[in-house]
Amino acid sequence: MRPPEFPKVVASLPQGRVLVLAPHPDDESLGCGGAIALHHRQGDRVKVVFVTDGGAGDPLGYYAGLDYRELRREEARRAASILGIDELVFWDYPDGRLAEAHDLSERLGRLFTTYQPDILYRPSTLEVHPDHWALAVGVEAALQQYRPAYGDFCYEIWAAVQPTHALDITAVWDLKRKAVEQYESQLRYVDYIYMGAGLNTYRTIYCPSARYVEAYRLEQAQ
Repeated sequence: MRPPEFPKVVASLPQGRVLVLAPHPDDESLGCGGAIALHHRQGDRVKVVFVTDGGAGDPLGYYAGLDYRELRREEARRAASILGIDELVFWDYPDGRLAEAHDLSERLGRLFTTYQPDILYRPSTLEVHPDHWALAVGVEAALQQYRPAYGDFCYEIWAAVQPTHALDITAVWDLKRKAVEQYESQLRYVDYIYMGAGLNTYRTIYCPSARYVEAYRLEQAQ
């Protein structure tokens, strides 16, 4: 049995068309906000698809009486303007029930074929949140027919990946933090800024000269 390889430490990214798949509004900023900001800086087009409507994100009813799904979309738009996202798409599958979406892999396949991303960012099948896991499974089914030119990168939020790449995001950490701050409805429940800073600080074990690092697992590439 071969030991795992040390992650490749990178400070720059391949150039091309970027697609980010986010189970809920906020996952794009938490999981790969640093990468998104770096892609924007080098002139890459970034498209984000929010797969669920985020409608289950207010279990205590703080926002009762408001259009909560629209509130979450507006938070996503504000975060996108900070990170430099070019296009947002909302698929609006019911939050918490993505595993029931039997057309998901087919819809993802059509997205890959029409948009033809060079770089894909998405959750891994190690994620413990059921929507994150369901999206990862759907992606892997759809990728039987399409391979991004530079790779299929899994980001981490609820569960860590065994990383193949460690990305220094120190230069854009303030942008990532500000993007996460736009999700006030979610920060009311969980301090995602504290959580994300801890995770991205921990990942500097692979790059001690950095202050913040995002870890990714490259699953598939041509």
